[in-house]
Amino acid sequence: MRATAGTFVALFALVAVARAQQNQPIYPVYDGFLKNPDGSLTLSFAYFSHNADVVTIPPGPMNAFAPAPGDRLQPTTFKPGHWRFQCIMVVGPEFDGKMKWTLGYAGTTTGTSERMLQSNWNLVEGAPALSKIDYAKVPRGVCLNRPPTVRVLGVTSRPNNPATLSVALNEELNLFGSAHDEGLPRGKALVVEWKMLRGPGAVTFTIPGAARTKARFSAPGFYELELTATDSEFTERTRVNVKVEG
Repeated sequence: MRATAGTFVALFALVAVARAQQNQPIYPVYDGFLKNPDGSLTLSFAYFSHNADVVTIPPGPMNAFAPAPGDRLQPTTFKPGHWRFQCIMVVGPEFDGKMKWTLGYAGTTTGTSERMLQSNWNLVEGAPALSKIDYAKVPRGVCLNRPPTVRVLGVTSRPNNPATLSVALNEELNLFGSAHDEGLPRGKALVVEWKMLRGPGAVTFTIPGAARTKARFSAPGFYELELTATDSEFTERTRVNVKVEG
């Protein structure tokens, strides 16, 4: 089939849209603060990106905190969407509330609020998890490395009580795993793996090293599967049971 002028116009339009979606500003966001019993504060930062693909902004003039040091181990890789709690930082009781994270991309420089200790910035969402941080022992004034977040979408699993999925023996089971991390330690990729813990047969994963994959089972019965994610320092895992019907 011959290409028409309209076809070329449509293709150019698609290319223009793709380029536009990869040339959008990235906005740093201040989530708020949590006051700790010793007077220290736990601060939380996020970011928002309209770009269609991952964007990398190394520490420097386009990715810096003020006052110094500009590099406080903040994110350098920015995924599409709104990502909360991507830099969790503990500061001492002497903190005066003056700190700003600035990002520059696509010709636009944006920054967080510098008035950080107003009452409306008290954290509510996320506070229970952040209150578990050992604020007295962690490094201060830098973004903290925290364990990855690992789960299987669409099911509710609790410790020692995994959710149960069902599949026929000759069918593939879609496993909608999810593994996310704030990108620390820098230079260490998040490593994800599915594996079988127990079962009456073998399990073949389409992509064992991907959170979202498919599994096929060699025999009917009950299986226990585990999804793990490690950032080289911390490892988190979640499990699901699978009932394979013959």
